[in-house]
Amino acid sequence: MPRLIDRGERRREIAHAAWRVIVRDGIGRASVRGVAAEAGVSAGSLRHVFASQRELLVFALEMVTERVTERSTAPRPSGTARESVEAAARGTLPLDAERRAESEAFLALCDAARTNTALRGPRDAAHRAMRRACRGLVGELDNGVDLAPGADLDLEAARLHALLDGLTAHLLHEPATADPGWAVRVLTRHLDSLTPPRPADSAP
Repeated sequence: MPRLIDRGERRREIAHAAWRVIVRDGIGRASVRGVAAEAGVSAGSLRHVFASQRELLVFALEMVTERVTERSTAPRPSGTARESVEAAARGTLPLDAERRAESEAFLALCDAARTNTALRGPRDAAHRAMRRACRGLVGELDNGVDLAPGADLDLEAARLHALLDGLTAHLLHEPATADPGWAVRVLTRHLDSLTPPRPADSAP
């Protein structure tokens, strides 16, 4: 008996196919027919799941936001708050093939939002979701140990957000075979810089 796939799973599979088309061929090729061929379904079958290319692209963008948010807020292994925050922040970076493809598709869709008005709302929602995630991570550091007393949490969230966006862009400019370890070291250095010096550290 063939495996039954629910509508939500089918939508996610087709969105993954749309990401692959966008990354490989550009967003201009992510038509209903082109994505259907990539997904191994007929255009008619795809239209039963997504009524239009616009609806498909919006969902593909929203799915990236959902996945990044899930990784940044997922339960983490036990450890210090500092270790937990760094693990969550690393999870938003394109450090493996899957996250790289996801990020490439996301940036292409965000760029398309300049002319595709349907994508502007999801693009702006993605920005707000990432800022909220960064604010949550900075809040975890505000524990009397990992962040200077009186730090401006909103400003630090904006700095972390900008750093993660910048690291993502730089990683995508490099070949997929390049070692992304430098980006992790930059992130580590930034989080280290937020920790106030302990009395023993500042003693002459």
